[in-house]
Amino acid sequence: MRNTAVILIPALIITTLLADKGKNYAKENVCQGLKDIGIEKFKEMVTVLYSQKFPNGTFQEVSCVADEMTKLAEKCCKDDASPDCYDKGATEISEKSCGKDSPFPKHPGIEQCCTLQGQERKLCLASLRYTADELPSLTEPTNEEICTEYTKDEKDYSVRYVYEFARRHRNIPAGFVLNATQNHVRMAERCCRPDIKNSCFLQERLQMRSSNIFLKFLSNVCNNQVNLKSFKFGLSAYYGNLLGLSFEEASAMSGHFHSGLEKCCLKPQPECIIEELTSFQKVICGESNLNAMSEDFHKCCKKPALDTLLCLDDLKRQPRQSPDVANPVSSKLCEEAQPHGIDRYLFLTGVNHASISLPVLTTVLDRIKNTVTACCSSADITTCLTEKESKLKMTQALLSKLDDTCSRYFRLDLPAFKTRMQKEVQGEGGEKRTQAWLDLAISCCSQRSPAQLCQKLVSTLTYH
Repeated sequence: MRNTAVILIPALIITTLLADKGKNYAKENVCQGLKDIGIEKFKEMVTVLYSQKFPNGTFQEVSCVADEMTKLAEKCCKDDASPDCYDKGATEISEKSCGKDSPFPKHPGIEQCCTLQGQERKLCLASLRYTADELPSLTEPTNEEICTEYTKDEKDYSVRYVYEFARRHRNIPAGFVLNATQNHVRMAERCCRPDIKNSCFLQERLQMRSSNIFLKFLSNVCNNQVNLKSFKFGLSAYYGNLLGLSFEEASAMSGHFHSGLEKCCLKPQPECIIEELTSFQKVICGESNLNAMSEDFHKCCKKPALDTLLCLDDLKRQPRQSPDVANPVSSKLCEEAQPHGIDRYLFLTGVNHASISLPVLTTVLDRIKNTVTACCSSADITTCLTEKESKLKMTQALLSKLDDTCSRYFRLDLPAFKTRMQKEVQGEGGEKRTQAWLDLAISCCSQRSPAQLCQKLVSTLTYH
């Protein structure tokens, strides 16, 4: 993959700045990082982290906290600084965060942290993470817009772009954000000159195209991992469908991919996720899989590791004929003698639906899982499942309807699709229900749909 060299961020800085997993602030770690990457890159890196952490904050609010952290590092990394300089300064910043007129981002949940004191407060503030819907992707500015903003303030342009890009990619390693910013600013530097024509921008954009596509893919899978409760089950059904794998094979493959995402998506260091995705490519393109796969699959596996995953993600899935899912659900699913009973049931339920995106599929499977798991924990499992039978049937019917709707959405143009939906949804409230299905199809049928939005849209649907 071209143009994917990434800025490597010293791991120790991150641990210190964010108090990762409750570790104490350590002056030595921050100072080593400051020495390694320099004050300007240090500030940019801190801006990335706090833009991802507080995407609802204004540029001024995020810049303010980044300035404070950078000044603290500069002050406490001097040779004559006291050993407790950094810890005292971090305490002062946490107190400032809790002030009535704090200039820092107003994060939901900060009030609870501010009831704590000392190290507990700092750790609480460090663990805050925004959970609202993903922000829309950054609109690609025109050449003229880039040059207007860049020439207005060349120094400020980079940090503003970092802020905007980071808050829209808040679940990917910060190093990728810095790399994307560096590429974008380089393009502005090269092309925003009177003697340079639009061909310069065209060349630069073409050069960045592959890395931008990869970032969209990575942002999508990391958003899914962070936001979808039963993402692993959705992945099993997805790979079972795409590759025609058994439950055991698909579970092993999804487990490998999911554990890599879980370990690396929220780590600022990009090398972690690159290593995991490269490892996963070797698994998915192993000889045992290649022998039974299509020509298109073989073509994907001949590409570089990161390009392979993008290619496979775009392969068309086919409806699969797997055993009918038991209905009503049997209490045997809950027996210890039936290993992975519920997991297998979810796999068989999901693997037959080839047109549903992972966020939608995972959301519905999670609904089924919660219902069955609750009954497995009840005193009378059989009675509970009997009582929930109609609910489970409705959820299964909703899954089939979603599959059918997305299949038609991909086949028809939008006006024809709208007309078909209007004819199907009749009765009281028909117009509102039609709009709900249209919103779902437009926003969530695509494989790379926004996880949190799709969860909300699925929750508004009723089968008709």
